[in-house]
Amino acid sequence: MSTETLQSIESAIRSVVNNQGLAVKPESRLVEDLGLESIDLLDVSSELENSLGWELDFREVAEFMAKQSGKPADMKSIRVQNLLDFIAQKA
Repeated sequence: MSTETLQSIESAIRSVVNNQGLAVKPESRLVEDLGLESIDLLDVSSELENSLGWELDFREVAEFMAKQSGKPADMKSIRVQNLLDFIAQKA
């Protein structure tokens, strides 16, 4: 796992929810644990696009998760670790 990538994800999430003290961990679920809503996911995607240099689509992350697990996945089930895994395979 890239420490820099994790820091970018943490920073993007904290910026969107406007809470710099929010505990963002690899196992954190974006919606249930961190309180992000659909509109927030778009903002996180935009923030990450600035640091990654390419557009992050959370639907693609959910599809990636489904392919890995063999189970249906949706954007509500995305964890920070799923983002790290998706970004690593895209790099």
